[in-house]
Amino acid sequence: MINERQWYVVYTKSNAEKKFTQQVQRLQSGCEAYLPLTVETRKWSDRTKTITVPLFKSYVFVYVNGDEFQQLKRMVGFVNYVRFNNQPAIVSNAHIHLIKQSLQSSYAVSSLASRLVLGVEVEIIAGSLQGYRGTLIERQNKQSVAIEVRGLEQSMLVTIPIELLKVIGAPQYG
Repeated sequence: MINERQWYVVYTKSNAEKKFTQQVQRLQSGCEAYLPLTVETRKWSDRTKTITVPLFKSYVFVYVNGDEFQQLKRMVGFVNYVRFNNQPAIVSNAHIHLIKQSLQSSYAVSSLASRLVLGVEVEIIAGSLQGYRGTLIERQNKQSVAIEVRGLEQSMLVTIPIELLKVIGAPQYG
């Protein structure tokens, strides 16, 4: 672990992002926590309310060195560091700056979870095609995906709400 400060991404317990961020900010070591927030209007049957919510649910960016990296693991709300190839994901200063600039702009900003990436194994969980499994090979828009079904050696294009797909395996490449 390098003792130079870098931006990492912490995955927190559900709805614990703000409390975790406050704990990190109370440390006297000079590390930083950045929780990108956005304003949403929620409507219930009896009222409408404007609330501040995390842009990325359960994610907090932390600017820490090696010692602080280990210290954060003991904090309430910490689940794990986001990892790629079994290494903690490092976010560049440029990306953090881009997120901050985007939130300060006059444009509406929201996040879109990319759990449905090309090559991921999926299963249709409801409807007349429930139980079909295959590999996601194309994503044309928010509603239309192409799923390669094994055994047919062909692809079928299904227009289906993405909520009806469940990821069942890691992306398969090549």
